[in-house]
Amino acid sequence: MTTVAISRCDNYELEEVSTAVKRCLNLIDNIETIVKPGMKVLLKANLLSASLGPERAVNTHPAVIRALVDIFMGDYGCKVYIGDSCGSLRTGSTDKAFRVTQIDKIAEETGAVIVNFDKDDAINITNKNAVILKDFKIAKTVKSVDVVVNVPKLKTHGLTRYTGAIKNMFGSIPANGKKNVHLLAPKNRSMAQALVDVFEMVQPHITIMDAVIGMEGNGPNAGDPRKVGLIIAGYDGVALDAVASTVVGFDPVKVPIIKYAHDRKLGTADLNEIDVSGEEISKVKVDDFKKPSSSAQDFASNYIPDFLLAKMFDNSCSCVSTVYEPNCTRCYECIRNCPAKAMSAPEGKVIVDEDKCIGCFCCDEVCNYKAIEMKRSFLGRAFLKMAVFLGVERLQ
Repeated sequence: MTTVAISRCDNYELEEVSTAVKRCLNLIDNIETIVKPGMKVLLKANLLSASLGPERAVNTHPAVIRALVDIFMGDYGCKVYIGDSCGSLRTGSTDKAFRVTQIDKIAEETGAVIVNFDKDDAINITNKNAVILKDFKIAKTVKSVDVVVNVPKLKTHGLTRYTGAIKNMFGSIPANGKKNVHLLAPKNRSMAQALVDVFEMVQPHITIMDAVIGMEGNGPNAGDPRKVGLIIAGYDGVALDAVASTVVGFDPVKVPIIKYAHDRKLGTADLNEIDVSGEEISKVKVDDFKKPSSSAQDFASNYIPDFLLAKMFDNSCSCVSTVYEPNCTRCYECIRNCPAKAMSAPEGKVIVDEDKCIGCFCCDEVCNYKAIEMKRSFLGRAFLKMAVFLGVERLQ
């Protein structure tokens, strides 16, 4: 039986975070069999935004990164690397993300090494078991270190509904590579399979989740910070996602990314097979955590067979992007990040070609100003209204 540890962590004071992380590592036990002195340890952060500071709960908080650097360098005598590829495709965005999150200062103070995956050597990965993504490139450092520690942020997600351990490893793919995956898999279920294809080939050794302040509503960028007050850790990233998603009110087997990873035996999403240590889920659960509007699909799944539901939502309940002009600053991040080239600004104002839009949420992911609104079909809006009216979900 796999173990997932939950420790309360009331704030981002370094001492409190360090105590919570160490408690989790002790609870999952046997870390000394994985981490040994002199090893190279990569902290795979979640750096979606190159503009928003730690208070916005978009990126992994620097206090969690600092605590982990101190622990792996000080307690275990390891060489520590901190790496990621930012969600934005603007030139220099990943370097800027390291500055915005203050990780550059952490590296300067501790001697940890920053690895910008966009500048790292890329290596080819082939997944013979893949459903969507058989060949892709990842940053070389992900495979060249001895231990990968996945450090995701607990958030909702407009396309995948929830984002945590499994999805964070998608950042192993540098720069434009992620954009190409969205082109191959623009819909919820196809994207979930693609993310699991990646996760299968870059499974971390340990996952330590920043769930002190999570993001609710229409995450992963446009949602609202919400205190959860936890650090969650485990060796099995799928099990950790099952526990974390349950804490914020999801049924993990109805979150495609978790279900597919479980079905492909990359870990377990069955709570009966997970030893939850530290805090009980029932005592830390956030019952009124706001879901993204895509959770209407969860509501519909109670009444429609899965095979039919997939077709309905892919074909009838998909979204197209719209721009809420009052919030638009004309930074054009959405245009740079649109894989389908559906967005343009011929006269300065951003417009969307709905015939080209594939509803992949890439523009929504990188907009820091809540200027992107995803317009749903009639059927999608109907399920959403029904779910809210019946009180099944607290939706954004």
